[in-house]
Amino acid sequence: MNHHDSAQPSELCQKFAAILDATPAVINGVCTATRSRTNIRPTVLGRPAESFMFVPQAWSFENMDPQGRALCLGETVVLEEEANPYISRLREQGIIVTAFHNHWLFEKPRLMYIHYQSIDAPLEFARKVRKANKVLIQSAAGSSRPVGNVGNAMELCSEFNQILGGMETFEDGVCMVMDSRLNIQTTIMNRRSRSFLTLPQMFNFESMTPDGKALCSGETVILQGEINPFISQLRKNNILVTGFHNHWLFEDPRLMYIHFVKIDHPVNFAKDVKEALKLLTNKVVRP
Repeated sequence: MNHHDSAQPSELCQKFAAILDATPAVINGVCTATRSRTNIRPTVLGRPAESFMFVPQAWSFENMDPQGRALCLGETVVLEEEANPYISRLREQGIIVTAFHNHWLFEKPRLMYIHYQSIDAPLEFARKVRKANKVLIQSAAGSSRPVGNVGNAMELCSEFNQILGGMETFEDGVCMVMDSRLNIQTTIMNRRSRSFLTLPQMFNFESMTPDGKALCSGETVILQGEINPFISQLRKNNILVTGFHNHWLFEDPRLMYIHFVKIDHPVNFAKDVKEALKLLTNKVVRP
């Protein structure tokens, strides 16, 4: 489960987020900075998909050593034409690009996701990423039209959360439930990681229409041996598996990430996903 510290982010965490023009938070004891690329207005399966699930930018740092260097992680959504300039800018500054792939299917415009990591001083890492971010377009991309809020969406969000567990937020018609698989005690580049970027479970619904159906989506970190049983359970309920892949390199144990989506009644989707989640181990997993 996510642990959101009651204390405010440290001065270093706030500076880290400020450089990245992001919002700081402490999740699982880890400084995390997030923002959404709101100029990208995609659709997925024909529905507006403008939440953080689809247009994220996220960064974290943790496990700082005596030299002031930490495990720094980053992720950003990019358009196809931005991908290679962004990768080049990261590599020019010595940041390790760890994955480049889709997360979704049937989206317009085409969305790709780049993941990257470095052992670095957090503020130096943030400045390097800010330099890379300058190659990303600021003009509008995509042409989704917001779906008006349906009256009971907020109440449904509470039920959605009760089924799936975790931390619930509801804003602008988007319900998001977030958790972390903290039983997986992983290391990346020989440093222990508890970052939400490493151990995420995230479930969403948005763009609800008067028939009560919404664009429902999910992502979870998953161990290699869990992938195919999990996929089989999702497919039994006609949930679309849209991608599974690595996000990081040099991690132990090996971590994979699976993304899935369906136009469905949110409570039905939550119940179906809950059945699949029961297949994931709750036992402590160590390197």
